[in-house]
Amino acid sequence: MGKSGNGVGRRARLYGRRGPRSLRATMIVAVLGLSVWGCSAARQPEPVPYDIEPWRFGRTEGQKIITPHYEVHTTLTDRVLLETFPELIERAYARYRELVPPAHEPEERMRVYLFATRPQWVAFTQRFTGPRAGTFLKVRGGGYSEDGVSVIQYVAHQVTFPLLAHEGFHQYLHHCVNGAVPAWVNEGLAVASEGQRWTGSGLQAFDPWYNPVRRNQLAEALLRDRLFPLPELLGTHAGNVVQETSVRVATYYAQVWGLVLFLEEGANGKYADGFRRLLQSLSAPDLEQRLLAESVFSEQRTELSRGEALFRSFISDDLEAVEREYVVFLRQRILNER
Repeated sequence: MGKSGNGVGRRARLYGRRGPRSLRATMIVAVLGLSVWGCSAARQPEPVPYDIEPWRFGRTEGQKIITPHYEVHTTLTDRVLLETFPELIERAYARYRELVPPAHEPEERMRVYLFATRPQWVAFTQRFTGPRAGTFLKVRGGGYSEDGVSVIQYVAHQVTFPLLAHEGFHQYLHHCVNGAVPAWVNEGLAVASEGQRWTGSGLQAFDPWYNPVRRNQLAEALLRDRLFPLPELLGTHAGNVVQETSVRVATYYAQVWGLVLFLEEGANGKYADGFRRLLQSLSAPDLEQRLLAESVFSEQRTELSRGEALFRSFISDDLEAVEREYVVFLRQRILNER
């Protein structure tokens, strides 16, 4: 987006010096979660090189954090947080590449706007999204990605860090993969990217299962029999579901999270190979044409959604059988049923 004004500008160069190591605080001890299908506490990686420059949003003094792949424009002033963001976003970027192979590198650094207050976030959103601002302003205590730019309102680290990773995944698909990815895959992987395990020495691991909020939402949906039927889940567009009740919205995001975990781990791994092939296919340049061709008619000559067509192509045509196994998996892993 070539926006200008209030500090919304072009990319800055990355300076050569290595930024200082992040100051770690006990406030980030083990409250979050993110992984490569399983928690991997590998050796601590090298510090992420970054620079911090002055930036302004209107009359508010801010900072621009420049890393190898990102520019984070923020009005936050807490130095601990400012020096933690480079590690979070660059390690999240490496995680995205492991999940879905990129078709190409981003053409320029990806922009993130992180605001300290709701009024700042609202003012930016109104300017940035124009006539569509009303839709985005319905988001409470969160953020969104629009045209490859992530816009986040800071609430608290345990809320905002997972949100940065979630929206960062959407941003990654936009810049590096494909814009034709159906919603259940896009949102399911974005939620799976939320879980992060932190200690006083930094980000220890990405763990898709470490997500208490989504787990509780999914448990409630299971107990109250509120799950979306699988064909509906595969065909639902996230932009439509956000217009529904908060309960339905929470169920949708928790359920697509549960679906991608099931495809990787459930039914004794029966669907894992197909799911990995699906993820590898997302960067194919002809994905959109393939989905359109496959979604026109099923064997029963009924129209399929693009999301269902992708699922049938790589996972299974027997949605009823998959749904039974999926619900059993959720009850075992979320409700601890045996």
